[in-house]
Amino acid sequence: SDLLNVSRIQLGRLDFHEEPFDLEEIVTDIVESIQPTTKKHTIGLSGHIKKKIRGDKDRIGQVITNLLTNAIKYSPDAEQIDVTLSETREEVIVEVRDYGIGIDAKHMNKIFQRFYRVADSNEKTFPGLGIGLFISQEIIARHGGQLVVESEKGQGSTFRMILPIHKK
Repeated sequence: SDLLNVSRIQLGRLDFHEEPFDLEEIVTDIVESIQPTTKKHTIGLSGHIKKKIRGDKDRIGQVITNLLTNAIKYSPDAEQIDVTLSETREEVIVEVRDYGIGIDAKHMNKIFQRFYRVADSNEKTFPGLGIGLFISQEIIARHGGQLVVESEKGQGSTFRMILPIHKK
């Protein structure tokens, strides 16, 4: 389905069903459904988002699921993943922080590119097609938001999904 989504994005035909929804509820449900899939990691959830946003809750859920499954995959030796919810007057923010392998600075500006995979001769290769972050970024951009990353090699990564409360 991810490959089909890439094709739909390229053709400008990725469908969205916009409606007001409770982002905190979506995040909580996804955390609760993913937690049983990992015996090693504890997914902590903190903060609150009281305001509803307008968008495609299934597509936003797809992004959150991608960020959490990546956090699990790329932190094989860690035990904790932190999800933090917050809001300002104009936007809502979901942060997913892992304590895993991190991303080298030379890869940071490429990880959202279609089919980009970090290839480093000193690193273990992780399975995947290199399209999850590309799709996630496109979904967030279509919602008028941003998907950003902060990371340091060997120190883990924080992916921050920022969505406007009122879509522009």
